[in-house]
Amino acid sequence: MKRTSRQRWNDAASQLSSGSAQHHTLALKYVLRRLMEKRHARVLDLGAAIGPNVSFVGRYAPKLYISDLYNTLRSRPGGLPRDPKQLERLLTQELPSSELGPFDLVLAWDLLNYLTGEQLASLGRHLARLCREDSLVFALFTNSKEMPSLPIGFRIIDTDTLDYTIDSDIGRRAPLFKEPDLKRLLPDFEVETSFLLRNGFQEYVLLHP
Repeated sequence: MKRTSRQRWNDAASQLSSGSAQHHTLALKYVLRRLMEKRHARVLDLGAAIGPNVSFVGRYAPKLYISDLYNTLRSRPGGLPRDPKQLERLLTQELPSSELGPFDLVLAWDLLNYLTGEQLASLGRHLARLCREDSLVFALFTNSKEMPSLPIGFRIIDTDTLDYTIDSDIGRRAPLFKEPDLKRLLPDFEVETSFLLRNGFQEYVLLHP
């Protein structure tokens, strides 16, 4: 029987079937090297609180704040609210106050794939207020037409390797954000560098100039 796209995503993302697998990363080493140049560095992690990640990032930054948008996205039907006022209230509630920043690095993982353009722009404005002049954002964007229906769980193995954990074999349409979209939706940030991976993701390092 022919499988529909809702049953299994394709293209390069076929490598990302449900379960856990390790994949190479280039941008993580890049941002961590930059983080080592900072004194008293602060990191904001938008993913889930994962013990190995907390320990690993702690080697580079004495201050780590976890704002679990990962589970917020997974637990809310339809993800983040589309109504601008509701979204602003939720982000104000979920993200740290400016008194806890500024942050030198934001780990966004693949969460931005699960936002609309308007939601991404709103999140970008919030993050800009939490960043200092040369802060970085690490994000993974899919280049495949479809992606897992839920955000991926990422566990840091080492500076070159991430473990991807996918809890669903159902796919959903990907927004396919490209660099011009990021420039338009995130005017407070610029693309410092990006790395195309073999598994269908492109890692971006965004700079708050």
